[in-house]
Amino acid sequence: MAPCNVTRSALEARVKSGLLRPLVDEGLPEWIAPPVSDREPNPPPSYVVCFLLFLDRGFGTPVGRLIRAILHYYGVELHNLNPNSVMQAAIFATVCERFLGVPAHWNLWHHLFKADMSARYEGGEKIPLRVGGCTL
Repeated sequence: MAPCNVTRSALEARVKSGLLRPLVDEGLPEWIAPPVSDREPNPPPSYVVCFLLFLDRGFGTPVGRLIRAILHYYGVELHNLNPNSVMQAAIFATVCERFLGVPAHWNLWHHLFKADMSARYEGGEKIPLRVGGCTL
């Protein structure tokens, strides 16, 4: 896996375009650029990994209740969801809220969807993928 290439200037460009909030407190920033040497996401406690393409497409944090419930129930983080899984959740929420006229219903979600974690094998041991490995 190639190291992360996200820079502070790339994130500041998203601030200028309104996709991220400006930093108010440098001592406790709302967002941080990962170290250049990181090959896998390793955020500090209470930080969430978010892909630039997610931000560019309007999906950022904080996320809605359905996504938070999905992350909690399946024991994954935002960066574990692959792009199609994010789209599935967005479509489900849209159908519930706009077509059916009800809030996204967890029991209906749980009835229709399941999570599948992708993994790689090293020495016969199954190791879950850290990025994009959860398919809904």
